[in-house]
Amino acid sequence: MYSTKPTSVNNKERISTKKKKDFNLKFIVIGDSRVGKTTLVEKYCGCHETGNNKNNNNHLYFHHTVTDKDWSCNLKIFDTAGQERYRSVTSSYYRGANGCIIAFDLSQETSFVNLENWYNDMLNYCNSSDVSVVLVGIQREGRERIVSTDRAQKFSDYLNLPYVEVNVDNQSEINDVFDNLAKNVVQRIQSREPVATMSTFTTTNLSKLVVKTESRFGCSCC
Repeated sequence: MYSTKPTSVNNKERISTKKKKDFNLKFIVIGDSRVGKTTLVEKYCGCHETGNNKNNNNHLYFHHTVTDKDWSCNLKIFDTAGQERYRSVTSSYYRGANGCIIAFDLSQETSFVNLENWYNDMLNYCNSSDVSVVLVGIQREGRERIVSTDRAQKFSDYLNLPYVEVNVDNQSEINDVFDNLAKNVVQRIQSREPVATMSTFTTTNLSKLVVKTESRFGCSCC
């Protein structure tokens, strides 16, 4: 995890800080409505302290800074602001994204099955060589889990994407998702290499895979 706000800077640290490389990155968070996307972003950014903004396309976006000893990231994290309910998320939302979180609710079967649509949208609207992607399963206290870790992992393995699960009440887990994605993007930019996990994929129909994983691992409540 990375510290977002240095607590003190002495002269030696000040000299070192000047040598840091600054990055301005755009992250997008996609997935079905009411799976917890906004909650993740708000908790990560501490939006009640920093506030949020709205751009001309009516997409909410939040600011956050991630720092490492060698670099600093100014993140602009975009939320769909409820537009996903009407399938009205346009190409402008995806354009220029460096990082993408595809989220689903572990207690909602439909949100898992619909990952196919969101993944294909991301491929259609983003430059696959410029964006790093992570699949995130969201767990909420008091809700019965429907999608097993095995099913979700099988799906993410097929797409060759990293998969993580987070509890919306665990700040550390939420921070790790965004911080690690930022680190991945910076490393990719610094190496000037395309994202291998995305370069070999094209838009496809993944419905059969979802059904196949269900039969292989048993019922969805396993």
